[in-house]
Amino acid sequence: MTKDLIPQTMKLSIHPGEWYFGNEYESLYTVLGSCVALSVWHPTLKIGGLCHYLLPVQPGHLRERGVEGRYGKTALGLLKSSMLRYAPLTDYQLGLFGGCDSFRNNVSHHSIGKQNILFAQHWLRDENLQLTQMDVGGAISRSLTMEILTGTISVKHYPI
Repeated sequence: MTKDLIPQTMKLSIHPGEWYFGNEYESLYTVLGSCVALSVWHPTLKIGGLCHYLLPVQPGHLRERGVEGRYGKTALGLLKSSMLRYAPLTDYQLGLFGGCDSFRNNVSHHSIGKQNILFAQHWLRDENLQLTQMDVGGAISRSLTMEILTGTISVKHYPI
């Protein structure tokens, strides 16, 4: 028998490089610039979460440990594993947010934000998943609040 998670009346702030999945909190909150957040919510189970990553993949010259959430490749994998413990991926509602176009990467001519968006979109395509909500790109930063019981997501825009 598994223990049911019971929502509390608390807000959890998700900082860059962090991720969360569960229902111990009433809401999740994050602030995004060029970073990207992928939100997930299960309408029947009333469980969800999000990851907030800084770059698509860990640069090859870095071998840091304990920073898995900073990179889309590992953050999305961790979130996926948590989701699959409760239901098939296609049962979830997903949202993609952030990816502000603030700095350009001279190597690829895409901003870091655009690279983060493209990475998430490719991951979603590879997993055969569709978004129910998206607010990405542009020259704005965002704050995001996700209500766990309803799946409601509120996004505020801020000029940079």
